[in-house]
Parts: sequence; C-alpha cells; structure tokens
Amino acid sequence: MRKLSLPLLLIYFILLPSVQAQEIREFMDLQSHMTVHIPYPFFGKGLTYFSDEKPPPVNYKHTFRNVNHANFLEHNQGARIIINGALSKEWVTSKKKARRMIVEQIEYVNEFIKSHSDQFALAKTPQEVRDLVHNTNKTIVIHSIEGGRRLINSQEDADFWASQGVAYITLVHLLDDENGASAITPGLMTRLMNLKGGLRKEKNRRLSEHGKDAIQYLANAGVMIDLTHMSELTRQDALDYMIEHQIPPITTHDAFKPIQNNSRGLSPEDIIRIYQHNGFVALPLSGRAIKPYKSLAPYQNLLDSLSQVDCYCEGSVDDYKITYQAVKQFIEGNVARIAQDSSLVFEALDDRQKVKYSIGFQTDFNGWLSHNRPRYGKEGCYEMAEDRTYEDIETKGLAHPGLLNEHWNLLLREGVDLEPIKRSSEKFLQLWQYFLDHRKVEN
Repeated sequence: MRKLSLPLLLIYFILLPSVQAQEIREFMDLQSHMTVHIPYPFFGKGLTYFSDEKPPPVNYKHTFRNVNHANFLEHNQGARIIINGALSKEWVTSKKKARRMIVEQIEYVNEFIKSHSDQFALAKTPQEVRDLVHNTNKTIVIHSIEGGRRLINSQEDADFWASQGVAYITLVHLLDDENGASAITPGLMTRLMNLKGGLRKEKNRRLSEHGKDAIQYLANAGVMIDLTHMSELTRQDALDYMIEHQIPPITTHDAFKPIQNNSRGLSPEDIIRIYQHNGFVALPLSGRAIKPYKSLAPYQNLLDSLSQVDCYCEGSVDDYKITYQAVKQFIEGNVARIAQDSSLVFEALDDRQKVKYSIGFQTDFNGWLSHNRPRYGKEGCYEMAEDRTYEDIETKGLAHPGLLNEHWNLLLREGVDLEPIKRSSEKFLQLWQYFLDHRKVEN
C-alpha cells in the first residue's frame, strides 16, 4: 500500500469527519413489507423478479396481493432507501416461534441482496447508508420489525435485534399485547381483529410495565422505538416514559388528528412533544390510513371548498397532499414552541437546522391494504380528456412501488414543497446514530 505524505495525512483526517457525516437528501420509505409471505403464505413472494413478457396485473386495490416485485424496487428514484418491516403473526404465543419467524424474514432479505448485490445493498448502520448513497446507485434496504409481540422480553432480546441491524421496532401492532393496547380505528376489520381489546374499558388500555421495560431495553441496545398503532392512552404513557428517560420518540405511519380524527391520529400536542424531544413523525401514503374522518371544522371546510371547485378527489393522492401540507404548516409554524425560543422562525433556519423539522413517509406496500385511487378514469373522480396525456399515477393510482417517483413529481408540479420529506432521510440517520451512540453496554 502506498504511504501518504504527512501533509496528505493531515488533510485526510481533517476532511474525514465531514465526509462521514455528509448529509443526504433521499426519498426514504420508512416501512414496506417485502417478506409478508413468510407469516402469511397466501401473499405472493416479495422481492422476486417478474418476466417482462408476463408482467403482473396492477391495480391500486391490492390488499392481499404482493406488489413488492424487485423490478419495481431497483433504481427506484421515489424510494432510494427502503426499510423492510418484518412481521410476526398477530396471535403468536411462543417466544421462540416469534423470534424464528422474524429471523427467517431478515435472512430472506439478506440472501436476496447477496444474490442481487449489483442492484441492492443492505445497510446495518447509518454510516453504511451514507456510504452507499454517495458511492453507489443501488437500492438500499434497512431492517425494522412491526409489532413487538413476544419479541422483547429481556435486554438480551433487544441486543439480539440490534445485532441483526434492526433500526427500529414498532412496539405494538394490530392487537393488544403484553406491551400495551393497539389503536382501534373506524371500520369493522380492526374491531373484529382486536375484539378482546375492544371489550376492555378504554381507561385501562395503557402501556404496561412490560412495555416500559421493552422501551428501555431497546434504547439500551441502540434500537429506536416506533409508537405507531398504539391506542391513545398507551401512546401518551409511552411518550411520558420516553421523555422522562430522554429517549427520542418516532411515529412512522400514524395520521393527524385534526383531519383523521380517530385513535391513530396524532394530536397537535403529541407532535409538539415528539419534536421537542428530538423525534419526528412520518405519514402513510396508503389510502385508507390517510382518509379524512370527522375532521375539525377548519379542515372540513377546506375539504368542502376544494370539492366544490373540483380540486379534491377523496381517496386519491389529494388526501395525502392535504394532510402532509397541514402537518408541515403546523410544524413550521410552531418552531419557536418546539425549540422553546420565542425569536425563532422557520424561514430563518439554514438547511441543516431544518432537518430537525423533517416529515417522513411510509408506503406500507404489502401491509394488508390498498393505496390511493386514481384521479381520472372510471375509478377516479374525473373523466379523461381526449387531448391530454396522463401518467399512470393519475389513471391507475398508487398501484405499485414503481410509481412512487411519478407520485412525487405530480406533487412537485402542483407546488408542494417536498424538502421536509427528502430531509427526513437525514433526520432518520441522525436519530439512529444518536441511539447507537447512547447504547448502554454491559461490562
């Protein structure tokens, strides 16, 4: 190996920290499900290639059908970084079975990436993500787990998931469990699925002592804790505990209560508390999850006025657009309160400072749901004009991950500021690094 001269060595070590910390601005999907066929075999296998001669049918109504084909995920400018959410079965009772099922999904992804390393790469640390973004054009995959049921029973368990490269765990999923209570949203499906939880008095549906221990174990191991899917009281308890113990909270795909007025909606006060304590929120792109429900008067009036002039198509990209802009306006209008500095205004911040106020997104592809319907055509709100050319996102809706770039470009053309979304990848890496730097390792 050729030796460097002393001046070159000095330059190298001076520049190295800035190179390592070079900020990124990428579209990062905070959760998709590439391995749902392992716990639920009726799904077609994710992360497989289809033949160009025989492509799969595409439709935004894909509740129980795989859409995470590798063809759609490679070179995807609309989601350069994808966090795969491994899922356990909701009714699993065995700790060994729960761990085995998650490990099988992690290994499935790892093996696929090994076999297709020319197009895909696995990142197990924030620095690996940065290196891959700046030095390759590969699609980057990170591990997460959605649902902590039977998975975090000791510090050893949390350390094990950290060793697998798991960046975060969504502590509670669709059923009440040993960690706490799950949100019961409007509609029959969640009520039937979580029937036992729905029969309990709401005041008793709280974060358990086991849940508090799990949060602490994960933080000790350097794994982030996602509060998505929690019932309102469980979420409040979790926020109280994390704030008291200086553990930054995140939510990867809950909604905004003033517009989605149900138990999955984050209140303005929730959002203030999350950002005050170094966390951040992300919004889902999936149609049902972001559908307005009993919206507060100012937002309902906005929806009504937009509908009257044919500028709002319910169930389309418009639901995400309106919710995202409302959350963005709320956060940026409250930076002084979040930073506890009355002189602070968002416009005066530089780009690095604005990272703190990022807003992420989560697609939830293969997550037992459909996505946004089209605006135009027989399944949309408006008829198609003969003299106009339409993109697939406008006529098919968000039918598969390959349309994400069209989704973002459509919003850009309509004047939506996407910088908070692109900054969220940097925020995520900074927060992940914070957790890793504050691990509590036993001697």
